[in-house]
Amino acid sequence: MLIMKCRHCRRYIHSELLAELRTIQCEHCGLDVEVEHVLVSSNGFTFSRDDLLKRFFRYRKLLDEVIDERNSMLENPHASRESLHSMEQFIEILQGMMSGARDHFRYELDPYVMVRLIYAGQNCYGYLYNVSMTGACLEIAPDNPLPRVGHAISVEFQLPDRDDKFLLEAETCWTKRGNRDLRFRHRVGIGFSLEEGALKTALWDFISEHATEPQR
Repeated sequence: MLIMKCRHCRRYIHSELLAELRTIQCEHCGLDVEVEHVLVSSNGFTFSRDDLLKRFFRYRKLLDEVIDERNSMLENPHASRESLHSMEQFIEILQGMMSGARDHFRYELDPYVMVRLIYAGQNCYGYLYNVSMTGACLEIAPDNPLPRVGHAISVEFQLPDRDDKFLLEAETCWTKRGNRDLRFRHRVGIGFSLEEGALKTALWDFISEHATEPQR
């Protein structure tokens, strides 16, 4: 969660959208406030977002190392339950920090939204896992070929309780191969840029409306 102190009432404003806004209405005093000195709050710990961005790759490396250590402990029958619990808490803190460093809030859809994909001559359906103003994460069945990173991909979907249909020309940013035997779907990260207009407004309205909901 992103927070900042209101310069008028000195109470903390909570919003996942602080990194995307120039001004925000204080939830306590109702006055418009310029966004500045944003903090990242994660599991009871608070960090300056500016400082976090300067040290992002250091914390990213630390998170990877802690996850590896946790996985090793899971394979160790002598590892204590308390140690594992502490490790999981540490991972949650670091993951919260990484989320706070993003420039755009990602809303995780539950349930997932059906999406149609067209890429490299393929025409298939998958699921929209999360979405932001500049990209999304998709899941597709593992018997489909993976899109190639850096190549074009077209996606078509409709957000819950919305009339607008999105047909976007995007670029594949990253992929993670699934496993048919383990029933893991492929994951595909895409990036896109929406021009000013009705669709961009509709996407912003949807994301900002759900930004206060607890994320999984």
